[in-house]
Amino acid sequence: MNKKFAFSLSEVLVTMTIIGVISALTVPTLVNSYQRKAYSVQLRKTVNDIVNAVDMLITEEGKSKFSATTEYANLDTFVTNRLKTIKTCSSTETGDCFASTSYGTISGGNSAAFACAGNSYVLASSAAICLTKDGTAVKVNVDINGNEGPNIGGRDMYEFYITGEGEAADCASGNCEDPSTATCTSSALGTDCYGVLTEANWQMNY
Repeated sequence: MNKKFAFSLSEVLVTMTIIGVISALTVPTLVNSYQRKAYSVQLRKTVNDIVNAVDMLITEEGKSKFSATTEYANLDTFVTNRLKTIKTCSSTETGDCFASTSYGTISGGNSAAFACAGNSYVLASSAAICLTKDGTAVKVNVDINGNEGPNIGGRDMYEFYITGEGEAADCASGNCEDPSTATCTSSALGTDCYGVLTEANWQMNY
């Protein structure tokens, strides 16, 4: 007589329990890793879009640097002429482009509200940007997914600069000190995070 073997109900339940425990331990890590990669890719795309627009402007006007172009004096014109925008927010409407609530930090120690001194914009990629003059450079604040969460500096909110030469940098002068991971993780606006990311080959390891 042939004997048929099958799993008992208890064996199936034990197996399912083990699979559930393993999933509970690994899935959040995988999700976090994917989100960080997505944030990094989106920031890199936004930076490249702005730098490419600057390069095109310099080439079209036959200048040697960004600060010598006509649109450097009017950043609103630069954004609207060179970047694909889908929304404009005045200085009193910043919360319609960026988060209307305060931005948190990775370390969880601080929070800060953000308000653009001039107009802010939402790009076709859904990133919100604010460009303001800072000495001889242009400071760029960018929330890569607009006013959607998590609204945390170093995750979806970043601060970097376009120097007078037209290059992206972590500081206004272009001669930056080594960016600090500690500053990045404790900054609600993502200070130093651009520099940390570029030094780590765009790997969000903080």
